[in-house]
Amino acid sequence: MTSEYYIFPLKPADLIQQKEHPRISFQDSVSQMIHLITLTHFGEYKPDDSLGCEIWDFDFDNITNYQLFKEQIKTSLIKSIAKHEPRISQVRVEIDIQQVETRVNNKRTKTRITLKINGVLTRTNELFSYTDNFFIGPLSYY
Repeated sequence: MTSEYYIFPLKPADLIQQKEHPRISFQDSVSQMIHLITLTHFGEYKPDDSLGCEIWDFDFDNITNYQLFKEQIKTSLIKSIAKHEPRISQVRVEIDIQQVETRVNNKRTKTRITLKINGVLTRTNELFSYTDNFFIGPLSYY
């Protein structure tokens, strides 16, 4: 299969100068879109306020009910992926939350969220898997 999708971020100056812009595979393009959805806060993308997910609503909150938090994020991601990335179906989301100590001048604890997103590519009917990690909240504790 040929690589017909452009890599993010686009470099308009290169395109204007008729330079070749790097291309990626279909699977990598789907991964990039899911990554964009997970990195975007609702309302951040002005043409469509529904692009994004709820992870960033909890960025500096002290999360007390991790099960409820996980369910909210799962629901948010599944809805957003269904709306903004139709090239994947049967989406399943797993979330793992861990407290991680980081050292920057002194000890800090941050919450690391690991997302595992699985589904089926609608074009090829292949299984699809995507994993990503995020840190939220500078002082989150169990």
